[in-house]
Amino acid sequence: MGTTAAPRRGAALDIIERFEAQARRDPGSLAILAGQIRLRYGELDAKANRLAHALRSRGAGPETVVGICMSRRAEAFVSMLAALKTGAAFQPLDPGHPAARLAESLEASGALLLLTERALADAFRGAPLPVLPYEDLDPELAGHPPTRPERLLPEQALRCVIFTSGSTGRPKGIGLTSASIANVADWAVSRLAGPQVFLQFTSLGFDVSLQEIFGALLSGGSLVLVGEEHRQDPLALLELMARERVQRVYLSPAYLRQLARTGVQEPALTSRLALTEIVAAGEPLRLTEDVRRFIAMLGGTILENQYGPSETHQATACTLTGSLDEWPDSPPLGRLLPGVRGHVLDEHLDPVPDGESGELHIAGTGVSRGYLGRPDLTAERFLPDPYGPPGSRMYRTGDLVRFDAATGRLEFIGRIDGQVKIRGHRVEPSEVDAALAAHPDIREAVTVPRQSAEGTWQLTAYFVVGRGRTPPGRAALREFLAQRLPSYMLPGTMVRIPALPLNNNGKVDRAALPRPDELPDADVELVPPQNPQQEVIQRIWAEVLERRRIGIDDSFLDLGGDSLRAMQIVSRVRHAFGVDLGVRALFDAPTVRALAQAVEQAVIAEITAVQAADL
Repeated sequence: MGTTAAPRRGAALDIIERFEAQARRDPGSLAILAGQIRLRYGELDAKANRLAHALRSRGAGPETVVGICMSRRAEAFVSMLAALKTGAAFQPLDPGHPAARLAESLEASGALLLLTERALADAFRGAPLPVLPYEDLDPELAGHPPTRPERLLPEQALRCVIFTSGSTGRPKGIGLTSASIANVADWAVSRLAGPQVFLQFTSLGFDVSLQEIFGALLSGGSLVLVGEEHRQDPLALLELMARERVQRVYLSPAYLRQLARTGVQEPALTSRLALTEIVAAGEPLRLTEDVRRFIAMLGGTILENQYGPSETHQATACTLTGSLDEWPDSPPLGRLLPGVRGHVLDEHLDPVPDGESGELHIAGTGVSRGYLGRPDLTAERFLPDPYGPPGSRMYRTGDLVRFDAATGRLEFIGRIDGQVKIRGHRVEPSEVDAALAAHPDIREAVTVPRQSAEGTWQLTAYFVVGRGRTPPGRAALREFLAQRLPSYMLPGTMVRIPALPLNNNGKVDRAALPRPDELPDADVELVPPQNPQQEVIQRIWAEVLERRRIGIDDSFLDLGGDSLRAMQIVSRVRHAFGVDLGVRALFDAPTVRALAQAVEQAVIAEITAVQAADL
């Protein structure tokens, strides 16, 4: 049946108007902390105003899109605010994505121009739009006034474009409006007791980052920016959070598990944290023993599970309260946010009885415009809402849920298609299939999501080589895909098979595909461990990578390794040997043999340092 949250009272101001009001109230408060850079509200507002004038002179305004591709630095946030101040939408682009994918996203959004930095500009050489390195604008910005330009701000103005994986083989751009962002910002700010220190951890191309950014800047809080060295090292991140007294963080459940594991192993550091709330978002939350222990060690920190596809922004929240022992391993999605309507419907779009499963359709303020330049796909996923006001729409999420009338909460059951969330990012396996099929030596391919014991998803790709073609090596195939797909979409395992198994209907029989660890690997000789250090590291790799057969010369990446699994391995190596190598060490020493040597060298260096200190 349908469920409806209480309506939001009054129309929210546009997010940029809310920020400007906050900057006028308290211009001297710290807004952004990025390394040694400290920007206060008045400074941030003035910088964004100057840049807004420069963008306006180049045509930026309502219904235009300004692309922003920068590392996590203060200028990236100045650029976002500046685009909004012109009345335009900003399109955040992850500089870690392949150049071809970035170019495709810019073309799909019809971006007017791109703001970037000199170090990244070469990736856009030859792009059919103006590419403006921020550093080159300094002389021009000095000549613009620190006051905002005039603008038109209709409630349904396009304000942000977020790209996500597409089932047709190419990414699709979601157009978020002022109303959809402001609705969540209203709700988030109303729940804060006062200004807080937020961690800006989430990728800027992921819509959860909007809650971090505007939750802080619309409430008078501070935003602590996280560099890649901290994002890839949970220990370094905990140290940063303790030093800057971070109070509120948004994390994917997969990263939360790694942070919790490290926090449990570092009780003295955990005791210094000032966290008041941890928000898990981006994929289904599963509570491990480490997460429970970490929350218990923090004492009084709130854990909240949030849900919402990018097409609607955040839609539900579930705050976990009471005894930790009574928390379910898989918490519910929770209750709908104010201004959001939810309908649990069957295949005929009729409501299902309470307690029965159905597809969740989300309506209300948060629903985006749809997919930019894709009217067919928009019409397929965004439907007229027969249970809402005339002219309203609802989004078909593809998520199976049930509504518990006793608690008023929605519970997640699963997907009705093959879509999965990996490291908080939506992945359509068919997009990976299309990238594999583009290889000249591959005739056909199919990608299958597999779930680990901890609930983390990983992709396994099966491919068939064309007649008379040379099978591509794993390293070469990975490099080919890395030029087309972001890192979270790269298959952890790629298996060459003679033919794809088919069922009676002529479709690929996914259940008949062999498990990767059951197949012999003719390309790699499995060399067994040759000393105790290698035995321990091989066992750690086998547990983390969920592989029974690992040789000491096997490549970490070829075995399905990624940055998240690297964090797990480095954490366990630290616990086993008492040395902190850092995540980068695993990519520099990507075999069991090489990593064991790195551990041995680190132990020797530590002993030498202790002996020198005693002299």
